[in-house]
Amino acid sequence: MSWRTVSEADLAATISQGEIDAYRPDSPLDGSDPVEVLINRTVATARNWIACNGSIRLGPVATLPEGLISPAMDYAAADLLKRMNVELNEDRRRAREKAEQLFEKIATGALTCESYGDESGESRAASAPAFAPPTPERLLD
Repeated sequence: MSWRTVSEADLAATISQGEIDAYRPDSPLDGSDPVEVLINRTVATARNWIACNGSIRLGPVATLPEGLISPAMDYAAADLLKRMNVELNEDRRRAREKAEQLFEKIATGALTCESYGDESGESRAASAPAFAPPTPERLLD
């Protein structure tokens, strides 16, 4: 696996091109492509979750590990449809929730992903969680 730039084709693998094209006329006031803005915002959000892990070396700006592009596009698809006032069906709602859960696990260190430049393809084990010892106050809860 490697880190790469996310494209509209990645989004089109998750949501139909017709839905993407229907979203496009809703462009921001600055005239930029709303699909590109959505993808960039989603990638930035995913990179922030990855950065929270602290042990993963990020790739170049606007890139994600190949294995995280699909969940990131599930997250983006829900944003796109929500912006168009389309109610999310159960499958899309569940896909977004799973993407959020995956990124939260990476952020907390429960899961890890490939660091930039790590071409071995081997996953590293996540460290075990640490728990604070019980205190008398906590025992009463």
